[in-house]
Formats: sequence, structure tokens, C-alpha cells
Amino acid sequence: MRTEDHLVGTSIPRFTYDTPSSPGNDFYRLCAGDKPLAMIFLPAFDHPITRTYISRYLKTLDDLKGVKLACVVRSGPRQVAQALEGRQLPFDLICDQPGVLYNFMGVETAGLLNWSFEAQRILRSAQAKGMRYDHKAPQLLPLTLVLGEEGAILFTHYGRNLTDMPGDCGAIYTLCDEVCELTRKAQQAPQKAKAGPHSDETLTLPDLAGSLEEEEDALSKLFD
Repeated sequence: MRTEDHLVGTSIPRFTYDTPSSPGNDFYRLCAGDKPLAMIFLPAFDHPITRTYISRYLKTLDDLKGVKLACVVRSGPRQVAQALEGRQLPFDLICDQPGVLYNFMGVETAGLLNWSFEAQRILRSAQAKGMRYDHKAPQLLPLTLVLGEEGAILFTHYGRNLTDMPGDCGAIYTLCDEVCELTRKAQQAPQKAKAGPHSDETLTLPDLAGSLEEEEDALSKLFD
């Protein structure tokens, strides 16, 4: 798996997010505790690949064994709530219709070369069942994160095709277990320097987008 090692050791800023049933949730509260958080970025909730993978996670949820799971979808909370028809998911579904988190984390879109055989099978099956989606629109590639407390990034994997992500909760658990073991070994090694304290400021998703733009402006001035 191709990892973006330069992000490991950094943190996602604190922000609030909406789920289909609850607005204004604290992201750092989601990350709190000694259990790692697996965060999977998917397309819109009504996309066949999103539906397929969320179904797989639901069916294998017992395999998480102490790992927390959150899925990010490119849909609004009201839209997802209507699709769920009052049902509650046993893990957080972060609704990011504007794509703020996707842009912040640099999630890319796919071309035809990124359509894996598995993706083609899922999409053809969805078409046969009458599910509609905009196949002409750019298709979002998945992103898999493993996070610690206060949004600390322990692992990242940017999918190389539409289905390049953990296939079920067993795979998620194995990934998180390996990442946590590597993290423990790294913490036992001599530390050169400690990171500065985290900000107590809590951002909303739109605020997070503004914060990112400010950082980009500051970086661009360095090269003026």
C-alpha cells in the first residue's frame, strides 16, 4: 500500500461535524480514548461503492474488536437521514457535502484507469438493480486514515483505484493493530523533540476550509 508518510505525526485540526441524526459533534471527542479511530473517506452516500462498503462494514462489525470506525460521505445529513429512513448506524457517518474534509486531506478524483475490476462489478450490479448515479462525474478515490487522540495521524493511504480501501471490518482491525504496534515501538525509541500544544479552538467544517486557505496563503508568501 502506498502511504503518505509526510502526514504521519501531524494532526487534523479540531472541528465540529454533522451526522444524519446529530449536528455539531466534536471531532476530538470522537478521537478520544485509547482506541484507534479508522476513518474511511467514501463518495456520496447514494453512490453504489459507498453503499457496498458500508454494508460490508455493518455485516462484519464484530471484527473491529475495540477499533472505532467513522465513514466520511460527500452528502448532506438531511439527505442521508432520508435514505436511512430513521435507522441508526452503529458507527459515525460524517456528512461533508461541501467537501471541506476531502479538500483538506487532498482526496483526488479518479479517471478511467482507476476503475478496478471490483469497482466495475459493483457499478454494473447497481445499474442492473436500477440504482442511479452520475457515472460521467469525477469519481472520488478513497482515503483511509488511522487516527489517535486529538486527531493525530498515525497512518494514511490514498487509494489508487475506486475500491483501494479495507474491504471489511476484519481488514480494518488488522490495519489498526499493525499501525498501533508500530506506533508503540516508535514511542519507545528516543524522541528528538515534542510537538507544540494543540489549540483549544474548535472549528466548524467551513472554518476548517478557511484555516486551510490561510495556511496556503502563508506558504505562498515564502516563495514571493
